[in-house]
Amino acid sequence: MNILQWACAAVLFIVWSTVLSPALADADGMRCGNKLVVSGDTKLEVLKKCGEPDFSETVKMLKTSKTVNLADRTSTNLTSRHSSLSSHHHSGQSGITLGTETIEAIEQWSYNRGPTQFIKVLTFRAGRLESVEETERGFSD
Repeated sequence: MNILQWACAAVLFIVWSTVLSPALADADGMRCGNKLVVSGDTKLEVLKKCGEPDFSETVKMLKTSKTVNLADRTSTNLTSRHSSLSSHHHSGQSGITLGTETIEAIEQWSYNRGPTQFIKVLTFRAGRLESVEETERGFSD
């Protein structure tokens, strides 16, 4: 490698590290001053780094239910909100049925950084940051 090739490689590296690398970091996260929040961070970690959001809402509630009959472990049905324990006698089979239901909130927080930047929408699932999206330009109060 001659000196001209080395100089070109050095310039390209400097351009990449100063211009492209912050953009790549923001693709799956968000900068709050000199701190970065990324997928997997808890809501508490995001609050510590970025402060209170300008707006927050619960956008979905996911419900998953499962019933397992201990006599016939292939049964899957919806159950009541609370875990249940009951005896069943159906089609000549008797056994104990255990049921559980999980409710999971999907929450979105919005950060408005003013008219020179885009609004960032952070989506949390099970209390952890799942994604960061940019929407329209922000606005002043």
